[in-house]
Parts: sequence; structure tokens; C-alpha cells
Amino acid sequence: MQVKEYQKLAKRTCASLGNEQLDLSHMVLGIISEQEELLQALVNEDEVNQREEMADICWYLANYCTIRGYNFYKLVEKYKYEFELEHWEEENVCTFDVYTSKLADYVKKYIAYGKPIDRELEERALGGIIYSFQFEDCNFDFDTDLERNINKLKVRFPENFTEDKALSRDLKKEREVLEK
Repeated sequence: MQVKEYQKLAKRTCASLGNEQLDLSHMVLGIISEQEELLQALVNEDEVNQREEMADICWYLANYCTIRGYNFYKLVEKYKYEFELEHWEEENVCTFDVYTSKLADYVKKYIAYGKPIDRELEERALGGIIYSFQFEDCNFDFDTDLERNINKLKVRFPENFTEDKALSRDLKKEREVLEK
């Protein structure tokens, strides 16, 4: 599978919560929770899980892109290796946290205050998250790891997303798919 196909395949397992505000909240909160899981995988030196968590972050990013009308593939191609760091980041290396926080702030202001999301700033935040992948020490490969992510989701949700299947996962089978 190529990254081009990922956004459409990721959408198959994305629950709609009824409106754009809830759906965007779901995506941003998902990115944040996957970052925590990635940190745990890094601490545990579990490369399979590290790559899974980064692919899970991509799942949330791709679905965020669908909601907001972005092409995930084009963003990945634009930002995965090149991104203009802001002057204050140059010393501290670009991190997921900085750009996830920015994205969360834009969504919060959109939901709580009705402030429209500036598309240029929003794309920059998405690009910063994508660019941050190169700093993680787990050999993430977009094509390979996103394909594994979709295969894992096919095990979890053979037809489509259901709350029941989300709560009663076969983690052993999912791990087998990820280890292939």
C-alpha cells in the first residue's frame, strides 16, 4: 500500500460523532493519547509498538485531514523531510508536543469561541507533527507501517467501526499482524 491510499482506507474505521467539532476533538485527543503510548513504547524499547503508535497517530491525522478537506498524502510528501523550523525550535528540536498543542489550541478556540481555524496555521501544525516523525528513533516507514496499521484495523473491524469491536479487541492477533 502507498500513503496515497491511506486516507481513504483510514476513513473506513473512523466513527462520526455527529458534528465537526466533536469529530475534530476526537482526532486531536487521539493524537495526544497516541503520543503518550508512543512515549511508553520508546521507554520499553518496543520497536513494533513504537511504529504502531506512530501509524496510529497517522490514522488520526488522516481522518483529521478528511474532516477538514486536506489531502493527507500531499501533506506527508510536503513535510516528512523538510519543514522550516521557527527560531525558538532550532535549539530544542521540533517535537510532536509543540505542534499537537498548537493544533489542539486551534480546535479548542474553534469549538469554545467560534473562532475559525486559520488554514495556514492549521497546515503548519499538521506539517510539524508529520515532520517530527523523522526524529523518533524507530525507523518508521510511511508505506510499510501504514499498511500494517490498515491490516491491524481489518483484524479489529472486518466490516467497519463498531463500539463493541473497539472495546473487545484481540490484541494477540493484532500484534501478529504488526510483526509481519
